[in-house]
Amino acid sequence: MNENNKQAVTPNVTAKITWLNNNPAEPKKAAATITIADSFAVHGVSIIEGQKGLFLAMPQRASERRGETKYFEVAHPITSEFRQAIQNAVFGAYSQAQALSQQYKKEYTQSTDKKDPVVSEEGETFPFSLDEPDEADMDSVPIMGQML
Repeated sequence: MNENNKQAVTPNVTAKITWLNNNPAEPKKAAATITIADSFAVHGVSIIEGQKGLFLAMPQRASERRGETKYFEVAHPITSEFRQAIQNAVFGAYSQAQALSQQYKKEYTQSTDKKDPVVSEEGETFPFSLDEPDEADMDSVPIMGQML
């Protein structure tokens, strides 16, 4: 291809966290889907914690040749500007997902701290209540998968 035919464009990139790891000991912290220019999606972008901090791993496929398995990126940015746009979008979405996760954990802890824990016969505690519903609530309870 002739160099004169190339055009540098950095399209709009958005990201959505599709999976968030709650285990801090695991290196894979999250998975994301990126959408480019509201027209093209790339699934399976991973956020990994390495020795130098967090980095993005683009979707990969395995290929075996002569008994040796190698991994190849399925899709990846070509320019450093586009790589930076992807990183900004994914790490921004990751920060938001972490903040929401912390908020939900805090609200859950606060709501379960107010109630006496339910204890099973074996002595296990559960973070929910087994209160009987009020008769007024019974009108809105579906029975055996019934749609309301």
